[in-house]
Amino acid sequence: MKIRLLLLFMLSFSVSVFSQKKELKTAEKSLKKEKYTEALEQLKVVDPMLADMDAKLKEKYYYIKAKALRGDGKNWKNDKPAARAYKELIEFEKENNLKKYLKEAEAELQKYVQKFAASGSKFYKEKNYKNASFQFETVYALSSRDTSFLDNAALSAFLDKDYDKSIRIYKKLLELGYTGIATQYRAKSAINGEYMYFSSQKEMNNQVVLKAATNPEVYQTESRAGDVVKNIALSYIAKGDEQGALKAIGEAKKLYPNDYTLIISEANIYYKLGDNEKFLEGLRKAIELRPDDPLLFYNVGVLTLEQGYIEESIKAFEKAIELKPDYADAYNNIGVAILEKTKPIIEEMNENLSNFKKYDELNEKQKVVYKEALPYFEKTLELKPQNENTLSTLVGLYELLEMYDKQKEMKARLDAL
Repeated sequence: MKIRLLLLFMLSFSVSVFSQKKELKTAEKSLKKEKYTEALEQLKVVDPMLADMDAKLKEKYYYIKAKALRGDGKNWKNDKPAARAYKELIEFEKENNLKKYLKEAEAELQKYVQKFAASGSKFYKEKNYKNASFQFETVYALSSRDTSFLDNAALSAFLDKDYDKSIRIYKKLLELGYTGIATQYRAKSAINGEYMYFSSQKEMNNQVVLKAATNPEVYQTESRAGDVVKNIALSYIAKGDEQGALKAIGEAKKLYPNDYTLIISEANIYYKLGDNEKFLEGLRKAIELRPDDPLLFYNVGVLTLEQGYIEESIKAFEKAIELKPDYADAYNNIGVAILEKTKPIIEEMNENLSNFKKYDELNEKQKVVYKEALPYFEKTLELKPQNENTLSTLVGLYELLEMYDKQKEMKARLDAL
């Protein structure tokens, strides 16, 4: 009885192997005839038998599948499934110590990796960040050693305002221990002295030997780990998740305790949460870090002006001008900040429309503020003679101050633009 059962099993196994070989041969014939859809349909018959196949038949199955999906290479919709199929073939061969199709498969996969990378770069340059992120993430999915493309995918998602995706990818980079540190090879062109970058030291050395390049260098790029943590925080900020942002900023500040962007961002969040003390504390810390940076003082001025701290904003803009005397935007914003002082005066005027004496007093008080602001707008125009907004502001101020000749002059200059 046992002999009979064994015999039946062997017969069954033989029939199964024969069937697998037959179907694979049929699919292979279709592939050779470039009937790619037929080959894929025939492989579907083999799918249920895959678990029982021996390694060499499976190897052939994965190869036919990859080639059939690739087809003539003209249908871009097949690129991703074909690339995945080649990756699957490579992984299977390596796991089973097989090499029959390995070289070809690796070459084909590399072509797809380069294609998706180039496509991602093209989309990025076109500011099509959604597709750029998708393509860069695909590069990493196909070639996990290319973690820098995952970094590109996260940045593209951020620029596409898909903050959940950027957070997800940046967190994945942290889990992978990504640093972004890479070895770079560069030398100066013998023709124009500009830097030329190479993919390997051998390639660079060849150009030096040929005297096409000089001053060869091998150097390491700086770590991106801190920037990744920082970008998670910025994604939470952009998303409007204040608590998530504060938590992420706390993590980022462990690596970058004196990072200006983080400190300013944290300060702004505290303002939104109603914590003015921590808001101003953050701004003071930023100034400590960059006491000679006019842009920092300008940004502090903008933030404090937006939050209603008029005197603090004027001081910040004045400091920006002290450090950069031709800072037109800082002059303009001092004028804007001074004009903010007219708001309570105008409100009081509206409450005293029938009290002519009081109204006239307030009107004169308002003119004093306009006169105080006027020189800053005039200085802005001196530095930016074609600025339409400044010209419009001056037209209005000269009218309010009854300086009609100056108003006429500004109006003519505005009309001439």
